[in-house]
Amino acid sequence: MAAILKRLTPMMLMALMVATAIWILAGIPPAAAANAKRGELEKIIADITLLQQQLKDRIDQSRTLHTALGEQRTMLNAEIQVLVRSLRIKTLPQAQQHLRLRHNLELLRVIHTYMDELDTKRVYYQTGRDRLSYLRQLAEDDIRMITTVSDLKIDALTTQISLVINRYLPDAHTIQIDPQQVALISAEQVWQRTTAGLK
Repeated sequence: MAAILKRLTPMMLMALMVATAIWILAGIPPAAAANAKRGELEKIIADITLLQQQLKDRIDQSRTLHTALGEQRTMLNAEIQVLVRSLRIKTLPQAQQHLRLRHNLELLRVIHTYMDELDTKRVYYQTGRDRLSYLRQLAEDDIRMITTVSDLKIDALTTQISLVINRYLPDAHTIQIDPQQVALISAEQVWQRTTAGLK
């Protein structure tokens, strides 16, 4: 015990003494208080683990959807390029005169927009996973030092974790893209992306 006390910094020793004094005055034995804090932190870590897995599932799902849309984009681009070459079309207004090209360009507007939205969602989910990993590490560190960590520090950490969990939890169950909130990219942008390799 003496060897452990010698390794503690004066600040850690003071925090330990204050925590012990508070526990004694409150009538709560230090072991009971530490077990309660440990239990609270372990529950939070379990919540973080579950949410991280859900966000990982959404990342995987967004990649799958992105890949499927990418395949459709490739197929439509190829068809547009064949038609543009065979019909000797040089401008977007000329392309829009042909029903098939106009239809394919409109489909590509939707596909490009949703692919961009999925990219944004994937970054959002990964940011959430990174933030949760950081907070999980803090909670695990606090568990290791449970007897010297103040209740205020644990309360601040649990509040911070709750805010992050509440921010990402609504989006963790399914990918949500509201078509009413999504602005399609312009036909001109699609035309430029599609015909960039033809010039």
